[in-house]
Amino acid sequence: MSETNFVDSHRLSAAFVANQLERLVEVIVTQGNDMLDAAGIRFPSRTVSTVLFVGENEPTSTADIARALGQPHQLATQRVDLLTQLGIFERISDPDDARRKLLRLTPEGRDQFTVLTGRLEKAGQAFEALFTEIGCDLPAVSRRAADALHESSLLTRMKAI
Repeated sequence: MSETNFVDSHRLSAAFVANQLERLVEVIVTQGNDMLDAAGIRFPSRTVSTVLFVGENEPTSTADIARALGQPHQLATQRVDLLTQLGIFERISDPDDARRKLLRLTPEGRDQFTVLTGRLEKAGQAFEALFTEIGCDLPAVSRRAADALHESSLLTRMKAI
């Protein structure tokens, strides 16, 4: 991420908060991948929440993952398929419904999950230090902003000006 770009220093920069946040997400994803690679974890950082959920809730379904993570079912399916191809997940039959498949960690997936949870604890501490450094609890602020926009949309706010 460059230090600034055209919209960052533009007089209308406040209207480009989504662009600024997307660039922050890309930095975090890239550095998250580096952190996972350094630990020998074989799956991408964008799938970490899926692995964490399955590891703590197995066996589970793709629909359960999508619901729990607030993701579209198609995105959850893509991530599950990737993690299955990588040998992290395996599909098993649901004992209560033969048509339904459940997911669980493979033995390798269990090992990766164990390493992952340790890395997430350290990552959480690193983020806490970052939030202290910047003087902002970023997750709390982002949740408050999303809640406020759900309560009163951007369009509604513009009409009130």
